[in-house]
Amino acid sequence: MKTTPRTYVLTLNSSSKKGLRLWTGESIHALRHCSVKQIGLALREMQQTVDSLQNPTSSSGGSYSFNRGR
Repeated sequence: MKTTPRTYVLTLNSSSKKGLRLWTGESIHALRHCSVKQIGLALREMQQTVDSLQNPTSSSGGSYSFNRGR
């Protein structure tokens, strides 16, 4: 099953508002502000996406490393 790509925007302590703000959507033009209840789920989704990028399950792309510059 293929999942739809998601876009996340996270802001921390902007000049006009203090605190964490998170928007998510299917594209940069369809972002919606996350409510307090949705932030935990969105952060878990982001972490799962980062984990899957760092540990690819298929080897069709060769030996590409996400952290190659470190």
